[in-house]
Amino acid sequence: MKKLVLILSAMMLAIGMQAQVDKSAGKTGISNQDMQARVAENVNKKIRDARTEDTQKAIDILKETQEVIGLIAQKKKDDAEKKLAEVIGKLEVLLAQKPELAFIPVNATTEVHDVVMDVQTVDKIMKQVREAIDKGYYQAAKQVLNDLSSEIIVKTAYLPMATYPDAMKLAARYLHEDKNQEAVGVLVQALSTLVIREEVLPLPVLRAEEYIKEALVVINNDKDFKDKQKLLGALVDAADYQLTLAEKMGYGKRDKEYKELHDLIKKLKGQIEKGREKRSRKSLNKLSEKLKNFKERLFFNKK
Repeated sequence: MKKLVLILSAMMLAIGMQAQVDKSAGKTGISNQDMQARVAENVNKKIRDARTEDTQKAIDILKETQEVIGLIAQKKKDDAEKKLAEVIGKLEVLLAQKPELAFIPVNATTEVHDVVMDVQTVDKIMKQVREAIDKGYYQAAKQVLNDLSSEIIVKTAYLPMATYPDAMKLAARYLHEDKNQEAVGVLVQALSTLVIREEVLPLPVLRAEEYIKEALVVINNDKDFKDKQKLLGALVDAADYQLTLAEKMGYGKRDKEYKELHDLIKKLKGQIEKGREKRSRKSLNKLSEKLKNFKERLFFNKK
């Protein structure tokens, strides 16, 4: 029970750390509200980019499938058969044009899980979790680990092109044979067998990316480099801190690219402090690209 109390105390401490984290982030000139908006746009852009020119066609097919079910319920068999034939025709045209299609994204939703804390608090919590596990408090440790997250979960629904056309044709056959219930059953099953894929996007990594984006804006403005050094240093420090936090929380913890990112940041900070503008700009661009590739490869499942 003592370990459980300690763990819960650590979690309460983590919640109380928000003011301290907010204050340190203020040096960058980016408010928490602004950062939230930037991260949201980052994720929304990812969702928009996932939509292909065929996405709307797939959405229309789903809507028209629902219309067929409605027509059958209204006992308008002829209209239902006509609409179903249209759906099958659209599917056949789509697959004839692009036979390689397997899944088409038709919808995406997001869930945010964010416990605000600093690196020291994460270390303290993890130490207590390990101690709790050693003492056999597995469920208490499990609950804390479940809550130890700072992430956005993107859930994308895909239309499985490999199976959907066959289901539509089977429904058409049942409908032609006056087996209305069987036809509806096939259509309902087809609508409910969308493939759902989840992607976990760590908020600290997304925030680090936004700090670096802002640093690029700053370094490319017309001000004298001396006037930009302090802000650039704060932005790079903030990005470095967020990456450390992500690593501490176990997001890709064993990925060697974290070390490469930290090493590059260390080099960049030295260049900024010494007033080497051209080298700083070059390193900052390299860091931006590397961080983007890291995010895409590790969390968006792209090679």
